[in-house]
Amino acid sequence: MNQIFQRETRRHVQYTFYALALYVIGWGMSPYQMFFISAVLGTGLGLFNFWSMYRDVKKLGKAAEENRSAFSAGMVSRLASGALAAVLFLQFPGHFHLLGLVTGIMTPYIIILLHSLFKKNPNNPEET
Repeated sequence: MNQIFQRETRRHVQYTFYALALYVIGWGMSPYQMFFISAVLGTGLGLFNFWSMYRDVKKLGKAAEENRSAFSAGMVSRLASGALAAVLFLQFPGHFHLLGLVTGIMTPYIIILLHSLFKKNPNNPEET
């Protein structure tokens, strides 16, 4: 199960980097530069949140295997990254677009959702 989890996580990070590349291309080639640069920043924060969640799940799984409890400050750090996005938007409203920030932060989670919806056979993760 651990290898499947790592492979799926690696795939989600890879797809998130593809989305990030599309945001960078959109920033360079479209008139909506503020939206796309905000999406790039938001995706960076979203990747941090995703990594934090992955680390916490791994730590919890290892603790469960060893029959011990695990402490995590993951939710606090993820909320802090959302607060950072809000502070940046409030301090520099002319430089960031709120919808772009939110879109970027949510990109990894949207990718996880879409990937799980479009799996060929949800009972066999080897087919994805």
